[in-house]
Amino acid sequence: MQTLESASLESASTGRPKDQTITRIYDPSRHEPLAGGTWNPEIATEEIGRIIGDFQGALRSTGNWPTHPLDDETRKPKWALYSGAAGAVVSLRLLQSAGYAANDPSGLLRHIHASYLQSPDYGYETGLQLGEIGILTPAVLANPDDRAISDRLAACMKLTVGHPAREITSGETGMMHAALTLFRKTKNEVWKDVYRAGARSLWETWTEHPERSEWLWKSQIFGSVRCYYGACHGIAGNAQVFLRGTDILPNDWIETIVQRAAHTLSLGALREGTNVNWSLSAEPDSVGKKRLVQWCHGAAGIVTALSCARRLEDTDSKELDALVDDAAELVWKAGPLKKGPGLCHGTAGNGYAFLTLYHFSGEERWLHRARQFAMHAIQQSRQAREQFGQGRYTLWTGDGGLAVYLHHCLMPELSSFPGLEIF
Repeated sequence: MQTLESASLESASTGRPKDQTITRIYDPSRHEPLAGGTWNPEIATEEIGRIIGDFQGALRSTGNWPTHPLDDETRKPKWALYSGAAGAVVSLRLLQSAGYAANDPSGLLRHIHASYLQSPDYGYETGLQLGEIGILTPAVLANPDDRAISDRLAACMKLTVGHPAREITSGETGMMHAALTLFRKTKNEVWKDVYRAGARSLWETWTEHPERSEWLWKSQIFGSVRCYYGACHGIAGNAQVFLRGTDILPNDWIETIVQRAAHTLSLGALREGTNVNWSLSAEPDSVGKKRLVQWCHGAAGIVTALSCARRLEDTDSKELDALVDDAAELVWKAGPLKKGPGLCHGTAGNGYAFLTLYHFSGEERWLHRARQFAMHAIQQSRQAREQFGQGRYTLWTGDGGLAVYLHHCLMPELSSFPGLEIF
């Protein structure tokens, strides 16, 4: 069975073709040349409609979707946000709210929650991607007056404060993203309070590495403790969740957050000419040295997480902005991921690096590149469906995230990362 660890880390034992070599900062064998043709909004719109139709036609009477073999070879039903039914619901919710001819299946979320409690995807937890928070957050957004669901979600969120993961998948970082989105939408102070509680916990555990002079968190996930750099488990993702909430955090934190992030990522950067990437973590073992270019680890996620720093007033983000620009150039140089069209470790996730940078910089080249990746991702999705005889009915790993990405390529002024900033 493929777990989130194998999906996110892509396995430390993965080999590469003998005729390809790793450059100093990334592995070209994980990528492929751009294909799919020039940007065509009609093709993108058509693909969104095809994905919606496929999702709606594949919904089972048991309230879930067929599990893709790349998410679980046993085809066990999955319920959580990452690769389960909650993510499929969020995908359709977002597309329906954007005006597409999609049903909003939010009414399934109570059943999905109960099914998850009976048979958790990877073992029970409260966290965002794999646990209750990712199921209950869209349920509250769909029905904010349901006190029972809100109380349950608030309790789950409080349980992540101090969680040793210190990241998005299972820890308080993922909770904080959900809480902030809920507060922005509902104005309920409960969500602001739990966001602040998570922020205080993260702040207090952000420490300077004794040997590297880098400001990092120790994240206990997947059976090990590491100091990660990236968007899912590391400093970039944690800095992002702070920077999303600058209006409700202490003013004297903001400059420190930007400077610590810039200092640490500058020291940890792997450079080749004007391109920059980061290893998986600060540890010098074979896993820590992996040089991925995707959302969860490496340059793509760091761009997506930290492009927002340039919108801050009265804060000097020039060093961080330069790192982000150079990292985005590497994402373009590396090309689309062979892993498929998904968000976590696929072409759409890498495309969000360009789309997010365009959103905050206004530079047209980034939108052009995002749309080129979109056309490639469409081709990947179609090829995968033909190969496996089914779609991949997930938000983070499959076609749901791709459809939302295509919509944001059509409407870039509305771009937000699904499953983190919007649900």
